[in-house]
Amino acid sequence: MPSSRDRFTRADFDFLTSILAVGDKRSHLAKLWEDPDALRELLDLKEVLRGVLDSPAVIQVSPAFYFYVLVRHGFLQAGLTDSDLADYVAGVMARRVASSSGDFLQDVARGYTHAADFIAIISSSHGRMRFHLQVAAGNQFLILTGLYPGFLKRRCERTAAPDLAFYESFARQAYRGAADNPQAPGNTPRQLLGTLSEILPTARLSLNRIAEEFIFLGE
Repeated sequence: MPSSRDRFTRADFDFLTSILAVGDKRSHLAKLWEDPDALRELLDLKEVLRGVLDSPAVIQVSPAFYFYVLVRHGFLQAGLTDSDLADYVAGVMARRVASSSGDFLQDVARGYTHAADFIAIISSSHGRMRFHLQVAAGNQFLILTGLYPGFLKRRCERTAAPDLAFYESFARQAYRGAADNPQAPGNTPRQLLGTLSEILPTARLSLNRIAEEFIFLGE
């Protein structure tokens, strides 16, 4: 399952140190870096968000770190306080926005962008494969509705394709289906997927704001 915090790098620590600690304080920060709860509290600091937005040094950080800070602070502003939700969504973003694999289940730019594409393959799938496709569908339309709402709106206007609300609903149903799938792997975070299905409208609006104000994704 996607995660951003599991993919933080040494460069991320160096950046955090440059923002929050100097000199002999670095060793103390290193201990906090290794403590998940302490690290979460560090990254919740406004100074870290300002550093990500304003410091030229942010160019060195990993996509996982960058997106986690943006999503976490955006979600906090929207009242979504569960850091695991931010971790998951940022992990999806880090995988897909920067993808160059050409994998239709990973690459947003060249992947499946119609619900019918997923319906066609999910309807004929079974067992664990069905679960993975449900998660992939939820992730795909989480990103499309969250980061590319203009693309979906323009397509709706030009071709009478379904509107943004339809794709948001489709993503919610996909996550709910994955959470309830009895063939899901034993370590599946069912509660997280179910919660994501419930709060997706709020999360989507938060991602819309992040995309509009902080991320350049092209046309």
